[in-house]
Amino acid sequence: MRTRLLQKLIAAVLVAVWLGMSWNQIFQGERFRLKAERNRTRLIHLPASRGPILGRNGEALAQDQLRFRLSVFPQELERSAATWRQLGSILGLPPQELERRYKAGYLAPFAPVPLAEDLTPEQAFRYEEIGSMIPGIFVQPVPRRVYPLGEAVGAVLGYLGRINAEELNRLKPYGYTVQDRVGKDGLERMYDRQLKGEDGGLQLEVDARGRMVRRIGHRSPVAGRPLRVALDGRLQEAAYEALEGRPGAVIVMAVGSGEVLALASGPGFDPNWFLDPDRSRDLQRLLKRPDQPLFNRAIRSAVPPGSIFKMAAAYEGLVEGKIQPDTLFECTGSVQMGRATFRCWKKEGHGMQSVAQALENSCNVFFYRTALRLGAEGIARGARLFGLGRPTGIDLPHEGEGMVPDADWMPKRYNQPWQPGDIVSYGIGQGPLQVTPLQMLMAVGMVGTGSQLPPPHLSLELKPPASKGGRVVLKENRVIPVRIGLSRVVNSPTGTGRLVRDESVRLAGKTGTAQATGGPPHAWFCGYAPDRSPKVAFIVFLEHGGQGGVAAAGVARQVVEKLKELEYL
Repeated sequence: MRTRLLQKLIAAVLVAVWLGMSWNQIFQGERFRLKAERNRTRLIHLPASRGPILGRNGEALAQDQLRFRLSVFPQELERSAATWRQLGSILGLPPQELERRYKAGYLAPFAPVPLAEDLTPEQAFRYEEIGSMIPGIFVQPVPRRVYPLGEAVGAVLGYLGRINAEELNRLKPYGYTVQDRVGKDGLERMYDRQLKGEDGGLQLEVDARGRMVRRIGHRSPVAGRPLRVALDGRLQEAAYEALEGRPGAVIVMAVGSGEVLALASGPGFDPNWFLDPDRSRDLQRLLKRPDQPLFNRAIRSAVPPGSIFKMAAAYEGLVEGKIQPDTLFECTGSVQMGRATFRCWKKEGHGMQSVAQALENSCNVFFYRTALRLGAEGIARGARLFGLGRPTGIDLPHEGEGMVPDADWMPKRYNQPWQPGDIVSYGIGQGPLQVTPLQMLMAVGMVGTGSQLPPPHLSLELKPPASKGGRVVLKENRVIPVRIGLSRVVNSPTGTGRLVRDESVRLAGKTGTAQATGGPPHAWFCGYAPDRSPKVAFIVFLEHGGQGGVAAAGVARQVVEKLKELEYL
């Protein structure tokens, strides 16, 4: 009886197995065939070499170098603790770090996940053998972006990062994929499509252990196009080093062409870090720093300019006839307005001052008087004439705009008219006026040349757009007193910018010390050289840097020395 029951049970199991096998063969055979097909085919993404970014003398500011990368195919890798331990012992990395890299780099089952970058040829050869022990592992040659000047070029070149959903949606029509790295800021972002090139691909047939059987298809990548820029790598390094890690900016521009020779922002960041997995913790600390190393202060900082704005107020006062070249105001050290006292920086006063003398000595009282004659709207006209409060159009992303308040600004914002105290502060570059360092460089260059400068640009390959509304030309007989004042700032024994004076090249410029909340004043120095026929304009901005005639002028002194050494002056 028991034997017969056991026979029936075995027969039932055999029938069930047969039915299951028949079901799979008849109804699911195609699904298993496709699965087997996928299991023996690999699609390998072949990234194109990114076009180099070359300085004006042909020096490489950014370039791709051939490196090796170890990656895994998610659909083939057995993700177990034993696998991570085995991989970790081979690569010399903690299993937890490998698992973290896997999770951070995972995109899709078919997309390889990089685990180790920058392998030497010897490591690549050794790790290639891992594939025979751990299915799903492979090593491939890949281009790696390298920035030889490191921190000195971070702000202007930007950095690369994995494409995000918004970027992919925008760039997909141009051939971008989920595996791409794209420019996140700076020139890398601005000219990403030119630099990127066209990726290729490789389709391989592999055996059960991931070893190649044959090549099924191949498309070679096409390298991106080079980008030639106006930056001089030697001057760029000198400008960045002169900042000594302080928050601020240095810009140098050729006034005849608008070519930006140097654009440095501090504190800086090394764009190489964004491509190095071993720097991930350093990168996280960098992103959390309160001094914002990724913030390009040269084009984005919008702050009061302080006394460097006096050149614009002086010119507008002369043009509108509110003052004349020989107008004299007496500076006794302060001006009383009702119950408020507005002081000059020199407590004992400067005595009688003309406009050129007032610029030389940076006399506040002279410009208090001038501002009251101009009024808020007159001051705003002067600011707008020199291009303040609007982007310059430089070929970099995220340029700041600043703000030039007009006569309606105060009533709209505070529901009250402009008070005399507000106007005198406005006239010396304080109060609500906000400008960027690049805007002030364009303004001082305009004083030196007598006309609006060409739009600032970095690329040497694109013709900069013409200025809207025609080129502004200053009235020569009105700008001459301003130029005289700026020349005296540097070359007079009592000028506030005498620290920048040079025996071989005559310079002109203006110092500025702008009161700021949250710390010491901002320090400014802007200038041009030579003073009679300018070739270059330059600006130094130090956020909470102290006195313009000391801190900013000291940085300007170093920049001028480098300009001479490189024979720009």
